[in-house]
Amino acid sequence: MYFLNPYIDILDLILPILFFSAIVVQLVYILFIFTKLINHDDFSTEIENQSLPGVSIIIAAFNELGNLKELIPLLAKQDYPNFEILIADDRSSDGTYDYLLNNEEKLENLSFVRILDLPQHFTAKKYAVTMAIKKSKNNLLLFTDSDCRPESDQWIKQMVCQLSTGKQIVLGFSKYSYKKGMLNSLIRYETFQTALQYFSFALAKMPYMGVGRNLMYEKNLFWKNNGFVRHQGLLSGDDDLFVNEVATKDNVAICIENDGQTTSIPKTLWKEWFVQKRRHLSVGKRYKLKDKFNLGLLWFSQLLSWFLLIPIFFLNPDWFVAPDWSRIPNDVLKQYHLAHWYPFNDWMRLILGIFIFWIFTKWLILGKANNKLSKTINNWKIPYFDFLYAFYLFLFGVVTIFSNPKKIKWR
Repeated sequence: MYFLNPYIDILDLILPILFFSAIVVQLVYILFIFTKLINHDDFSTEIENQSLPGVSIIIAAFNELGNLKELIPLLAKQDYPNFEILIADDRSSDGTYDYLLNNEEKLENLSFVRILDLPQHFTAKKYAVTMAIKKSKNNLLLFTDSDCRPESDQWIKQMVCQLSTGKQIVLGFSKYSYKKGMLNSLIRYETFQTALQYFSFALAKMPYMGVGRNLMYEKNLFWKNNGFVRHQGLLSGDDDLFVNEVATKDNVAICIENDGQTTSIPKTLWKEWFVQKRRHLSVGKRYKLKDKFNLGLLWFSQLLSWFLLIPIFFLNPDWFVAPDWSRIPNDVLKQYHLAHWYPFNDWMRLILGIFIFWIFTKWLILGKANNKLSKTINNWKIPYFDFLYAFYLFLFGVVTIFSNPKKIKWR
């Protein structure tokens, strides 16, 4: 090969190798991990009520009176024989305490614990949740947030019925409600991607996280792990870090049926959403090494698959060096022009064909997974939002690397 610029020619070799490697990694995840969610079906809820265990629904609330007035009556109507609604009132000043006090006797399955002081070195929500767990009557704990709403009166039963022999944790799905605008669409797609990943990895015997808006586990598992003691000083992690610590390849089940889902209220301002995501993602540094490797490989390969195509197509030596054309033999010059200036030669067609194959394969698999998760987003928009999701991964990847989870504020 006649090197007009050896540095650029090396890049011409390295970039396609990186691109092909990233596509292969992506296809492995898509075809062998994500397809597990497509083939999954929840266990039936047709179980005699007498055999159903007691459940404690736990909600930590800080100045959430408006949400609690909507949520508690919905929870009280759950079609389940033995459950309690346990609210951890975390130093609220909006009348939450009076509301709970007045309704505790009216609703026989409602109780609450009032938090007046926060111990040092303990973050508010984790302390509130811990106090609620201490007061709970049942071994099965079901968690959600005050701004969440169950999709049906079968929510508890649907989650409980996934607890087959040996299972101690059930990962549920909590989607965000639809609102007009780009931010809401991006929030819903990111939520879908997160659920796709933690559900699929759990089914592949590699569970790594859960979402506290819809999560169930056994109380004895909590105490066996000494609660949140390993990360009690971090704002986030009461759900994903805890699951990352206690989950094994055999003790995790998932619940994806619509009756077992909850719906959350999304952020409406970009700044609020950015602060929320920065807080959530910052604790990923505390995940087990194998989980960080699996997720890092998945996310990095997605970035390369999307963003290497442009430099591969348009990186050309003539943009950097003006060669002396008179000194180049005609046969080499002709070969050079065919290889570098004609964008649709065999090499470029191969690269473009592989890229299109990856896009359509991912579109097909993610579309089927989206159907499993109540069609959180429009299937025809998946490629577009997957491209934006790559920017999201890059942005928050950089932010997370330079973030100290101990210094991140709630707002």
